[in-house]
Amino acid sequence: MPTRAATVLFDFDGTLVRGDCAAAWLRDLLASHPLRRLLAGASFPVLKPAFGWWRVAWMPASFYTWLATVGRTDEALAEAREDFLRLCAARREQLLIAPAVARLHAHLAVGDPVVIVTGAEAGLARSLWRALGQPDVPVVGSSVRPALGGYIGAEHTVGPRKLQALQRLGIHPPFAAVYSDSAIDLPLLCETARPVLVQPDPRNLARVDKRLRGAFETLL
Repeated sequence: MPTRAATVLFDFDGTLVRGDCAAAWLRDLLASHPLRRLLAGASFPVLKPAFGWWRVAWMPASFYTWLATVGRTDEALAEAREDFLRLCAARREQLLIAPAVARLHAHLAVGDPVVIVTGAEAGLARSLWRALGQPDVPVVGSSVRPALGGYIGAEHTVGPRKLQALQRLGIHPPFAAVYSDSAIDLPLLCETARPVLVQPDPRNLARVDKRLRGAFETLL
């Protein structure tokens, strides 16, 4: 039986596209309604610290997902998402991180299996990637479920949860290469002989360098 080729992994937000696509989508939904906007603004100073710790970041993310979606029909949400994707598509050149996107295309060109693994909701990331005119590749990400008249987080694939989600799908280390902008992906970066940091900020660069002792590539 032939050996399965090792997978190349790409993070999404901050690695292939600028910013945080889920946060941008939720901001649009929250900003469109005065009461939602008011509640989001009032709660943010309290909930903001939780976003900095991956173990509990799902809680504020889930709350804002619910606040943005409660009382809205699936049809209304789908229409709002299409509007969001059209706006993103119009900013394609600004949103795409060209060096990382070029690497993804190069891996595909030589037949490497490529997977995008993201903390964003998988369907949103997949739709945005397509809206930006990029090739279909598998996307593994977070999920949501209906609750209390809206949607809340079902699974938040950040940190080591990315590795767990991949393994449930039969995608196991060692990986051929891992591309990320953040030290939160160290559980993946440590499972490849070819870790690549994409345009990292000084804090993430220092944290990855401390763990990997300089044994990584920086893509600027």
